[in-house]
Amino acid sequence: MRKCFSLLVLLAVPAFTTFAQEKKPLVNRLVDLISAPTPGLDPGAIYQPDPSWNLALTGGARQASIAQKQKLDIHILGEVIPASLNSRLKGDVDPYVGLQFGYGNLTLSYSQNIKKFSSHDHTTFNFDYLNAGHALQIQYFDYSQPMKLELEMWGEDSENYKSDTGETNKPVRMRAVIADAFYAFNRRTFAFSSVYKGNKIQCRSAGSIMFGTKFILGLVESDPADIISLWTGGVGRQTSTQAAFGAGASYNLVAFHRQPDPESMKGLRNLTFNLTAIPMVTLFNKFSSTFYDQDVSGDYYPASKSTMNGNLLVNYVVRAGAIFLWDRYSVGVSGSYDSYTYKGKSDFPLESLASLVTTTGSFSRWSSSLRFSVRF
Repeated sequence: MRKCFSLLVLLAVPAFTTFAQEKKPLVNRLVDLISAPTPGLDPGAIYQPDPSWNLALTGGARQASIAQKQKLDIHILGEVIPASLNSRLKGDVDPYVGLQFGYGNLTLSYSQNIKKFSSHDHTTFNFDYLNAGHALQIQYFDYSQPMKLELEMWGEDSENYKSDTGETNKPVRMRAVIADAFYAFNRRTFAFSSVYKGNKIQCRSAGSIMFGTKFILGLVESDPADIISLWTGGVGRQTSTQAAFGAGASYNLVAFHRQPDPESMKGLRNLTFNLTAIPMVTLFNKFSSTFYDQDVSGDYYPASKSTMNGNLLVNYVVRAGAIFLWDRYSVGVSGSYDSYTYKGKSDFPLESLASLVTTTGSFSRWSSSLRFSVRF
């Protein structure tokens, strides 16, 4: 996981080639990334306050889910039986609270679901670098929820058709690192970060064509002794790695703006809305399953692994938000929806039990947030 995460960050760096052109010491360039004003912006379109510390309280709701269908031929006593296994992990709609803290363009945040209203745990950490023309957002979330299962044998048209449903006895744990990088081609009159952070203030309406990349490292783990292992032939761990690239558009609509005093920020009034939509093509899509077996003492160990390279697929990112700023304070609302799918074929590790497996799956996540922030 650490090697993949390092590769993810290295791959995201080319989206910010503007900074590599400056021949400054590394420390100076890092300071500029955090706090220096963005060069080339039209001051009549975007107001840049001096960099400052900011603290924000957040709250909202979110939901994540995974759905997967595997088709295979099961070998039982010399008979080949067509079968399909449907698994679904659909989380509750989680109300959550969180805290954000940052300086200049950087923000770190943590959020936790309110357990009184949830039947599981859901923790999220975020690292955001948001500038006017580009952004890097890295999110890690850890999520546990029982998984629902449905096994079908023979086709529905067959007189031998059988279907059975169940649920894991223990929660299935889902973890993921998701990194999004965005680049705005309008680097003079448009500030992508204005609505989602407020460190740049959009003075008049503007939009831009956007380039976006998304990297996903996902891990789903279940207890090898649970019912899901019996139905899947011993699967206890599944990992996914995806890289997607695409282009779309983002637009800031300024409903109201009043310029502040540059030193005290007194008098600032601004209301801005944003809508962003970026279709993406998944160019790299790898999915693997680890099968467990028991040793003589009854302990489970990873016995084999099956790897699937998925097909080329189209996914998308949609975001919307609004922010109201006054003096050194702001209130923002935002919502996002992410979806990615995977599809491919892989060999079952034990040919005596089953044949080629066709897997189709999808992951989706939506969230809404209310953010109250103060600059100091």
